[in-house]
Amino acid sequence: MASYDLKDIEARIEANLAEKGPRLGKELAQDLYDVPNLALWQACYQSRKLHVSHFASYYLRFDITRDDQVRLSPSILRDFLSFTLFGLPGQRDKMIERQGTLSNMHREISREKLSVAQAVMKQVFVTLGRDIRSQLCAFIAGDLAYYLAHNEPREHVASGEMVKGSDIDIIIILSESLPDDVQARIDTEMTALKNFYLRHPEYRHEIDFICKRKSVMERQFQYSDIHDKIASKIAYESMFLGGSLTLYMEVRDAMVRTGVDRLIEADFDHALKDRKYAMHKLLEAHNDTIDEETRSLFYFSQERVEFS
Repeated sequence: MASYDLKDIEARIEANLAEKGPRLGKELAQDLYDVPNLALWQACYQSRKLHVSHFASYYLRFDITRDDQVRLSPSILRDFLSFTLFGLPGQRDKMIERQGTLSNMHREISREKLSVAQAVMKQVFVTLGRDIRSQLCAFIAGDLAYYLAHNEPREHVASGEMVKGSDIDIIIILSESLPDDVQARIDTEMTALKNFYLRHPEYRHEIDFICKRKSVMERQFQYSDIHDKIASKIAYESMFLGGSLTLYMEVRDAMVRTGVDRLIEADFDHALKDRKYAMHKLLEAHNDTIDEETRSLFYFSQERVEFS
């Protein structure tokens, strides 16, 4: 990577903001297209003149390609591009107004994706009957649970299809009394709906789902390996989607009873400290000599294709 003059970049950012008003990181990146994202981020955060406003909520994520390291989502780069607004002194009112508009946009995108999730579960529930529905529940996690969903186009890794932004993560929990063929029916129906919403040009949503017994979910609250930790974290951040609210609350109660909620919160605190360290290290890095290990602090390895 070539060396960049951060003071020169800062002057260009100020000129851009003076002309166009408060801007998101991704809008600055589009206008200053010759400046790498990291150099642009450094110029913004080293500046003593720019006003900065964040409007993301942060949640825990495990980076399985980096020794299962705990990290905060959105990544530093995603946070910069999509959830951080920059302005100049004197633009405070415009920043407040724009932030409200942007926050509402992400909420509306999240609501749109939640309505897709509800439509999917409604189609599944209709085929099952009331007695079966009373013995299962569905919940949603990820960006949608925090109303942070986005529609930035990205490539679906498995199929190569282009999809609209955040995926839709659905977890279905079954009581022990339901026969195995019910789980098989749900898996079959969900797979068909997943393929439909992925390939239909009107939708292009990626739906990820998993269907498992309540006993399996509660066993994962032991928080013993990376798979247990991810499953527990998903349940911790979840939003009820449908089915039996009683069963869902039993799962939530089990989190408190086993103490896994406190373990997740401790991991969040650890990830927050790591985030502060990563930002400090990235701000000090000379962009002409930065190594891959330092660069990996900027965004998750799973985002490499999206941001490269």
